[in-house]
Amino acid sequence: MSQHPHDEFDDVPPYQTGEAGKHRAPGAAGTGGAGGSGLRWIGLLAVFVLLVGAFAYFIMPMFSDPEADTTAEDQDAVTESEDQAEDEDGDAAEGEADPEQEPAGPQPASDTETPVQVANYQGIEGGASSMSAELEELDYNVVWNGDWNFEERAETPAVVYPAGSGEAEQAIAEELAESFGAGTVESHDQASFVTLIIGEEYEG
Repeated sequence: MSQHPHDEFDDVPPYQTGEAGKHRAPGAAGTGGAGGSGLRWIGLLAVFVLLVGAFAYFIMPMFSDPEADTTAEDQDAVTESEDQAEDEDGDAAEGEADPEQEPAGPQPASDTETPVQVANYQGIEGGASSMSAELEELDYNVVWNGDWNFEERAETPAVVYPAGSGEAEQAIAEELAESFGAGTVESHDQASFVTLIIGEEYEG
């Protein structure tokens, strides 16, 4: 028998029983098994997520506090009632005018017998006659109207009454001043009766 030189194949150990014909690379075995295990975990995770969602949707509402929901509804009802009450109060306030803010227009005469007269001081032509007509509609006893021929007046309207007048004349003078916005009420030596003096402010 011929002798061959020693090489690396002479160091390979002989095959064991059952190993003949194996040509797989180391670590190739078991790859299919690992892939199947990964799919199983994914499936289990999906089932778990579905169970959590079903629990949150169907079970959790059963544990909610019904008293809290009722309290919220009651609070909404109270708020709505308060808003309605405020609206009603506002409407009532609009419907009821404040007496102090209402302009005080001329009032009917409380004394229909005491004589009064109207004098026009640098006012429009015919102003005394127009004012006399207004006073007569208010039941004042107007006995004369014309121009003011005495001293100059610093402001009008004004009301004067005869010096030494009694309570009735002074009361009707105050009443005229209040009704027509006169800032001056005084006795006058030349006045025969209670006199309402008008001027440029009166437009007829």
